[in-house]
Amino acid sequence: MMFRSFTNKLLGAMQFVAGLALASMMLVTVADVALRFLFNTPVRGTYDLVSVALLVMVMFGIAPVILQGADIVIDLFDRVLPAGVLRVLQSISALGAFCAFLFIGWSMWGPARDAWLYGDRSLELGLPLWSYWAVAFVGLFGILWAALALLAARLKNQPESGERI
Repeated sequence: MMFRSFTNKLLGAMQFVAGLALASMMLVTVADVALRFLFNTPVRGTYDLVSVALLVMVMFGIAPVILQGADIVIDLFDRVLPAGVLRVLQSISALGAFCAFLFIGWSMWGPARDAWLYGDRSLELGLPLWSYWAVAFVGLFGILWAALALLAARLKNQPESGERI
């Protein structure tokens, strides 16, 4: 029960942060275009701000999608296979998602380490690129947590797709 409560709170917070990132990305872009058009004075750092907001939106938005079962599902075999076989396939799918995101995290480690070692910086604002990677790893933690929670739910045969765990 505590696992379920923590998972729902974590993913609710991640969804809220992803929504804020989307809203800020839109507002910065609209402000930049409007100021550039009206006063020929663009917002300094728009490229970097939108880049960070996009990163946050994607990395923090995937976990709630996974756990709520809101991802794209092709239900080609749902009508012809028995329910037990479908549960096994859903469990395999959840395990595959966890492994895929674990591999993505492993693949992210090298470039993140290089950004830290070489001191790379963003184009306009000069933000350290390792901070982008840190944000990505925080989001990846949530994604892995959601994939693990989904796998646990599938193995226990708990809520159906689309319901919160």
